[in-house]
Amino acid sequence: MAETNQKRKDILNSAMELFREKGFHNTRMEEIALKAGVGKGTLYEYFTSKQEIFDETCIEKVTGIKEKIEEISLKNITFKEKLTEMLAMKHGAEKCPEVSIESIMSNKNIISEKVVYSMMNHVEDMNEIIVRMVEQGKSEGVVDKNIPSELIIRMIVGTVSEYVRSKCTNKHNGTEEEKILINLLFNGFGVK
Repeated sequence: MAETNQKRKDILNSAMELFREKGFHNTRMEEIALKAGVGKGTLYEYFTSKQEIFDETCIEKVTGIKEKIEEISLKNITFKEKLTEMLAMKHGAEKCPEVSIESIMSNKNIISEKVVYSMMNHVEDMNEIIVRMVEQGKSEGVVDKNIPSELIIRMIVGTVSEYVRSKCTNKHNGTEEEKILINLLFNGFGVK
């Protein structure tokens, strides 16, 4: 069973890398099999089509993001520390984590209805997790109780998504930049 799961994971990781490098339409099943170190027949034991592989890579990616946010939210640390960890996360990818929800959804011509439905559920779940973190911030007295949590979530999600995406292009200065972003989220950027 463990070997089966590992092969499936290898196929999905290889496919994700090829889709990222070459695009969906320019990636062939043979290339996915070769990169994953399996025969083409084995590939078809796990997946019936390139579309199914693409769909599963999208779902796996979004599931990983949600699980990482959930893991951070459950830690016994302050709201500010949780925000810092969200900015530092790599979504479990050793290689570039740029496959974001936004980038997946921008491929509307190739993603299936199954993926859209799954992603919308994950986004709802992530928002609920982040609401709990914002409520923690309000109870700690570091977040203004008069600001609707939904607005705060939009700021957090937008900032984290864009920052994590920018990490792929190495246009960031690591921890120092994360500290600046946390300061901006808490204090704004207007002159007072």
